Amino acid sequence: MGAAVETSPAVMAGEMHDLFYQRTRICLWLGVVFFSLFAVLDFICCRPYFGLFLSYRLGSVLFFLGCLQLLNYPEIKRYTRAVMYTGMLLGALTISLMTVRLGGYVSDYYVGILLMIAGGFSVLPLNVSQALLLGGLTYLVYALTVYLGFSPLDDRGVVYLVNNSFFFFSIVVVTAVQCFDEMQTQLKSMRAQKNLQAMRYEFKHYNDNLEELVRLRMALLEESDLKFRDLYNNILDLVVLIDQNSTIRMVNPHGATFLEGTPEGLEGKAFTDFVVLQNRDDFCGTVVSRLHLGEEVRGVQLQMLTSRGRIVEGELSGNRVDMTESGEHYQLIIRDITATKEMERKVLESNQLIDTSRQSAIFGLARLAECRDENTGSHLLRIREYTRMLATELAGEPDLGHLVTAEFIEELCLSSVLHDIGKVGIPDAILLKPGQLTETEYTAMKSHCEYGSIALSSSEQDAESFSFLRMGQEITQFHHERWDGSGYPSGLAGIAIPLAARIVALADVYDALTSCRPYKPAYSHEEARSLIVKESGSQFDPCIVRAFLKREMQFKDARLKMPQALNRDL
Repeated sequence: MGAAVETSPAVMAGEMHDLFYQRTRICLWLGVVFFSLFAVLDFICCRPYFGLFLSYRLGSVLFFLGCLQLLNYPEIKRYTRAVMYTGMLLGALTISLMTVRLGGYVSDYYVGILLMIAGGFSVLPLNVSQALLLGGLTYLVYALTVYLGFSPLDDRGVVYLVNNSFFFFSIVVVTAVQCFDEMQTQLKSMRAQKNLQAMRYEFKHYNDNLEELVRLRMALLEESDLKFRDLYNNILDLVVLIDQNSTIRMVNPHGATFLEGTPEGLEGKAFTDFVVLQNRDDFCGTVVSRLHLGEEVRGVQLQMLTSRGRIVEGELSGNRVDMTESGEHYQLIIRDITATKEMERKVLESNQLIDTSRQSAIFGLARLAECRDENTGSHLLRIREYTRMLATELAGEPDLGHLVTAEFIEELCLSSVLHDIGKVGIPDAILLKPGQLTETEYTAMKSHCEYGSIALSSSEQDAESFSFLRMGQEITQFHHERWDGSGYPSGLAGIAIPLAARIVALADVYDALTSCRPYKPAYSHEEARSLIVKESGSQFDPCIVRAFLKREMQFKDARLKMPQALNRDL
């Protein structure tokens, strides 16, 4: 009954409210920090309005701080959702007022609202309807504020409104799907943990009673085979008596059922035959040795093999018993914990599902930045594959093996897809231009490194456990640096460029060379190889070029096979 009460809908709703309250405080503090920090972007990009925008931001920051103070009062805590929704709408209004000053719908400053939605929805435990409602209200604040503050609306403004609305609703839909996955896994995880806690409590209670029963019976029926049999016949776990050679001398009926045999059929057999091969050395070398020394053994988990070949999970306790006529024996009590192990496995799978959902959301956001160019539909997945090939080869290098670990490779493959996420802030007129960019347009294009770094820096503050966001920030900012120091945006050279950015730089260039673009045909593998080798030591790290040459046939094969496989996946 205790387990049923703990997992009731009322209790689950209370826990979800507490979780929403905790996440709301986190979001409000993030609003305080990032609304203040993004004043730096105002100073850089729109200095004439810096003073006005700073007043907007400080007003929002003061509102967020006021909300945090109010949430300390229990009577206000009940209205946490209203406070959080009001804070997000105020943030959207603040950014919308800035866009009015910067050209209305034409201004790219609306991207700040998209980042606010993506960050807030990934933190708050929202269901689909709540996410869609809040996203729709946020869009209305943006659309109406700009429409009322920047009129009349010309044809160019209408085009940008349609474009911005498309990305706005795409972000809302993606984050709503993420919210659905996270809410489901959160609820399943809560239920599984509650059930596991209740089960552990019952098992512990039963274990305490069982051990007390054994102690009392052993005190009353000491050194008597007949009394041992009476105890074994009334205990629900496997109770077995073995001699110094691990031969079974006595087993209770429940133990025989546990091993799928009969007491008569099991007596005289080696107990080690019922221990799986992987656990036998530990049993003989550790458990039996400790029992021989007179020590008690408790809580040893092992897998056992029944007479029919079925594997069951057990938890073993034991002690030495000196029989009057038969000498030294060992009494073992083994509890069936198969159900507990299965529950633990399900809890672990739930946690892994949460990670998978978040990673899928990140990949979806990266795809959102890429999908503005119809020619790069599978670019992200190719970059991830090329990056994995290079990193795997570099793991065998003596000077880099300690850096390129298995964990590094997995984080690199995950974060590599974020390398061009900053392009969401580049106007379509520049990003999709088929011809040569002008110097001004090229300068604007280069700013995508900074845009992406700022966006991921904001997300990374709220996801300390996701180290791939920190690596992704390095990649987005530095994957256009050159080994000789002539790259951008910082002009780093040599090993001052992060290793992850150096690896992605080569993978990105290879894919760009071998892919069709509006301004060029696709190069062959041999042509791309020649250009990469030529740039070794100037654009690329020579060590990474050597790794590419060792894996070049895999690059070539992956390039030919990838589009067909990707079409099925997508």
